[in-house]
Amino acid sequence: MEHLKIKANGASFHVPRRVVLLSILAATAVGAQTRSCQPPRAVREGLSTSFVAGCFDRNGKFAGGSQVMHLVPHKGALFAAIGYWMDRRNILYGGNDPNVGWAQVLRLSGPNEPWVVDLELGPRHLRTELLKSVTFKLDGNGRSLPMPVELLFASTYDGGGSRGITFFVRDDERGSWIPSKIINGDTGGRRGEDNSVRAAAVHRDRVTGLESLFLSIGTHGVYSGRYDPSLPGKIAWEPTPEPGTTAGTRILSIVEANDSLFFSDGTRILRRVDGPSPRYVQIADLSGEVPSGTDRAVFQSIGGIRGLSAIDGPVPGKQSLIFMWHPGPHSSMGCVVRLDPLSDGSYARVQEACLAEQIRTHLGGTPVSYVAGAYNTFTPLRDPKSNEPVYAVGLEARIPITPQGGGRFEALTAHNMRNAESGFYAGAMYALRHARGRWRVGEVNGKYHPSQPELVSVYDIALSPFGEADRQTVYLGGYDPNFFPSSDTAWVYSTDLANLVGR
Repeated sequence: MEHLKIKANGASFHVPRRVVLLSILAATAVGAQTRSCQPPRAVREGLSTSFVAGCFDRNGKFAGGSQVMHLVPHKGALFAAIGYWMDRRNILYGGNDPNVGWAQVLRLSGPNEPWVVDLELGPRHLRTELLKSVTFKLDGNGRSLPMPVELLFASTYDGGGSRGITFFVRDDERGSWIPSKIINGDTGGRRGEDNSVRAAAVHRDRVTGLESLFLSIGTHGVYSGRYDPSLPGKIAWEPTPEPGTTAGTRILSIVEANDSLFFSDGTRILRRVDGPSPRYVQIADLSGEVPSGTDRAVFQSIGGIRGLSAIDGPVPGKQSLIFMWHPGPHSSMGCVVRLDPLSDGSYARVQEACLAEQIRTHLGGTPVSYVAGAYNTFTPLRDPKSNEPVYAVGLEARIPITPQGGGRFEALTAHNMRNAESGFYAGAMYALRHARGRWRVGEVNGKYHPSQPELVSVYDIALSPFGEADRQTVYLGGYDPNFFPSSDTAWVYSTDLANLVGR
């Protein structure tokens, strides 16, 4: 594919020619925005709009973006990670100001409040790839802290490839963010998603007793750092990744289960063996299931193993691991895989469901040619009626629109996400895992029809941090541009937990 070289604020980017041309043509559609960010508004089937991109907050700051990548409760507020990938406000996609159209973090301070801009990451930071709240109980030497420390941080890579990996920590007392660097300077020739920062977890080494924050950086590997309040970024990072974590494709998941740390890097899942000289052992390898000839860049974008999470499983006293498997652009059918621990340290693989069939049924028989989902994790919830655990995960689907595949389905696809053969379903679906691996597909804002907003996908799901006495509220956010020009398409909806689980 032919690429064009674009310079923005001193950095150079290589962007596919067709993306640049489409974005420039579409850029004229982005007019001056005067709309103010609004409090929630009831829409359909017990849901409310919480955030609609393309507004100005109460401080006069523009809140936009093409996608909501994370929803994170932290100290009584809800934060949203905003990305501008494929957003034509950005200079990479047809914008004319190199200082606008870059990643943001938004904050919601109450259930009836409008969202406000809390952090602007600045030029070269295209997406807030990681937003996470973590708790430290130990200092850098393994001693107990007087009180646990909660930190909210955001991280992403420098799109120009020249300034490394940035780490932003929120100062909750001042309401400001402190930037620092995990990698300062060039990232060894790696560009784009090979530098992607998508997962993190706090883990206490069961041998040394030291507590560290483990964070993934693209194909570089897993970096670790210990809490140090004397540093601007509060984390003393090791200068190199942990041995044995260099990956072939970007690392998308890090999770703790059964007192061990695990990560996934496309086709593999590895477990950390704690100790003064830690090492990693492979517990799953799906590389043999990737169709031959699959382009590495395409596979990396799709993700392979996504959403690796720990859940209550069938083994008493032990957690299972669960993920969604994306083997290729023409073979990803939303298959959910569970790994159950065995007594010898290995894991038994169980395929719980391939959600493409349930999506087809949900859409009234509409054919489905591709399913993606589990962008971040399987969000743990609890059925308010039965008190049983429920896990929620976001989805998107591509459907054929050719006459052979059923041209009548074109109206169900997003207007900016279709070609002569297929398009992405315009509604935002999710799946719920009930007890014993029973799955059900639902949809934000009810089933899509052409008069409804085009939401495309659910990226993340979070419970309300506001402590409403009479209800539990769930927030869902998303949109995936899928390499199509997408401006002011980020969104957040909310609903009661009982409504989400019962629908």
